[in-house]
Parts: sequence; structure tokens; C-alpha cells
Amino acid sequence: MTALPSHVQELADRVATGHGVEVLELTLRGQGRGRVLSVVLDAEQPVEADVVEQVSKDLSRALDQADPVPGSYTLEVSTPGLSRPLHTARDFRRQRGYEVSIIRGGNDARETEGGGPEGKGGRNRGLDGGGAGTTPEGAPAPIQGVVVDADDAAVVLDVGGSEVRVPLSEVVRGKVVLPW
Repeated sequence: MTALPSHVQELADRVATGHGVEVLELTLRGQGRGRVLSVVLDAEQPVEADVVEQVSKDLSRALDQADPVPGSYTLEVSTPGLSRPLHTARDFRRQRGYEVSIIRGGNDARETEGGGPEGKGGRNRGLDGGGAGTTPEGAPAPIQGVVVDADDAAVVLDVGGSEVRVPLSEVVRGKVVLPW
């Protein structure tokens, strides 16, 4: 990966902000004529394809005028997509109303509802509200539900009609459950 002048980040940020989105990632990779300037956009709500297209056109014009990157390259503007891992409150807030699956860390991770641990021995209740919430290998079972909300401390899921609060500190990996 090649270092970019700070002016490129400032230019990309200004164009993205003008369209109500932000630059999540900006990289220049490759060598010679095969270089790619990759810009990944993000926002509180999913970024529509027409916004990506408009940012691409406007940023291309701005980069042509300012010429902050010497040599030739291809501009690639995209979004993180549904396969992006979810870790932060912001990641989960963007998925309000969508089903997600969360893998929690530690064998003593507890699923809480109303602030207290559920079940004896600190095991997760599982998705159906009963039984052990661990896999046969002893790892915590994934928790799957619809995102209701997220704050700096936890994500709240609707799991089978019950709200389940999962501390962000216990989230190892979260992902959107694809409908197909």
C-alpha cells in the first residue's frame, strides 16, 4: 500500500460530506498503471447506489483538478457491503431493523435481559429462550436477532419477542444475516 498525501484525504472527505456520507477508508494500492485509489463510503443509514455514483463522479473531477496523486490510477468508490463485520455501537445502529448474528467471547459470557445474568453457571440461554447456549465444543453459541438499538455499552436485539442486551465488550464478531 502506498502512502497518500493528506490533501487526498481532505479532498475525499469534503466531497463525501457534501453528499451526506463519510470516508471510512482511503487506500492506494498496486504499482505502475495497475494502481487503484480505493474509497470506501459509510453513513448512519445504508448508502444508496446513486450516492456512490455521484461521489465517484465528483471526486474524480476534484482529483483531476487538484492532481494530488502523481501518475495514473483507477478510482474505485464503494461501500463496506453486508459482509462487513460489526463491532461498534455505530456499526450496529446502522443495522437497526435488520437481523444480525453475534459471536461472543469467553466461556463465561452471559446473555443479559433486564441487567442480570440468565440461567445458572453463566451460560447463554440460547436463541429459543431455554437450554444451554453453548456449542458442543463449549464455545458460546451465536445470538441471532433483530437490532433494536445500540449505545456505547451494548447492542439490544429482539430475540424471539424478548429484548436481549449484549455488551459490546463481549462482541467478538457480528454480521448481518442475509435473507437468502
